[in-house]
Amino acid sequence: MPRIEVSENLYRQIESEANNDDFNDTLWKMVGSYRRTNNPEADQT
Repeated sequence: MPRIEVSENLYRQIESEANNDDFNDTLWKMVGSYRRTNNPEADQT
């Protein structure tokens, strides 16, 4: 799995969003959401 480095502020936001769920799952959901919003063609085959 790739390593993603984030600022302390962003880490706290992700931690808050996870709300006791798996941190990594929450992070990848947020990355996927960002990707679909900013580059929708990337998820098309």
